[in-house]
Amino acid sequence: MSKLRTLFYTIIVFMISQSYCLSLEIIGVISAGIGDISNQKNEKLSTGSKIYFGDTIIVKEKSNAQILLLDETALTVGEKSELTIDDFIYDPKSKVGKIVSNIKIGTVRIITGEISKQNPDNLKVNVPTGSIGARGTEFAVFTESDEKSTVVLLGPGKENTLGMIPGILNVSDGFNNINITTPGFQSVVFK
Repeated sequence: MSKLRTLFYTIIVFMISQSYCLSLEIIGVISAGIGDISNQKNEKLSTGSKIYFGDTIIVKEKSNAQILLLDETALTVGEKSELTIDDFIYDPKSKVGKIVSNIKIGTVRIITGEISKQNPDNLKVNVPTGSIGARGTEFAVFTESDEKSTVVLLGPGKENTLGMIPGILNVSDGFNNINITTPGFQSVVFK
């Protein structure tokens, strides 16, 4: 009985240590940080700070941060903004993965990386009023409150001279979906 109990406790300790290690998985870095930037633990962040799975990045007034994720997705977080990386899975060999982020408030510009190029359904940005899916593009999200978010496609478009895959955004309020395919066009999502 004692050996069974010891085995049971060993398994529990192993499972707890594995979940702790997974929660400390590095998924990116702050490639440029100016001003007052912190995480959900109120730890000060600056250029070079590591971003971990599940982190919430809080950017205060007169501050901004650029986050570079492992798949080369770049997130520029403007002042008075809050962003959480809810899910990040990435295999650098196959370049397959999934990103789910949540913009609570503020302005975030996103340049998609390898994950979105492989499968646009694997990049999802949640806002209080809905969600955005993206393929191979650059876009900005302005979340003013729990009631209103604006999404703008920045590019590239169908007729780009760089030979890049045209960007597409799929914006949803939970009931309706709209695709944005022309750079400069936007969608305002109300609750």
